[in-house]
Amino acid sequence: MMRLFGRFFGRRMRKWRAGSEWRVGEDIRFSSVPRTLQLRSPAFAFGEPMPATKESPPLEWTGVPPRTKMLALVMQDVDVPLPRPLTHALAYDIDPATTSLEAGALDGKHVTMGYDGGGGRGYVAPAPIPGHGPHRYVFTLMAVDFEPRFDQPPTKGRLLDAIAGHVIALGELMGTVEA
Repeated sequence: MMRLFGRFFGRRMRKWRAGSEWRVGEDIRFSSVPRTLQLRSPAFAFGEPMPATKESPPLEWTGVPPRTKMLALVMQDVDVPLPRPLTHALAYDIDPATTSLEAGALDGKHVTMGYDGGGGRGYVAPAPIPGHGPHRYVFTLMAVDFEPRFDQPPTKGRLLDAIAGHVIALGELMGTVEA
């Protein structure tokens, strides 16, 4: 019964979506940053279905500029029926010499995590509303030329405010999930 209600509710809300124009890569502070990081995953191709498991997918990248002091990664659901995309993961202070993250690495043990959209500090697995249609999940990797320090783990807004003007390259990867 609840599944049928959920699917009905999802279909009724199908047109309500945050929109990709609100993702990190389109933020006015980062919209002119060179897109020179090549971000990819061995688990899915750009725009293709991605694993909807409890562990984060593996990620790989190239093109990190030499003066990078840290990398930051944001994962957002741009199709959630909310005014803005939902943050599913926020990792920062990633060593710029790193070229990949294993599956499950966004667990808070392998990388430094900030607060996600639900108030936790880890990876929130994709779980779109049944019947709402496919959701796009955008991973944005940013090369930053300094290392901000925080007195507590940042939210997405606090991290982006701190690195504005210091992002020297970025790359995006998008995967989809449908329930």
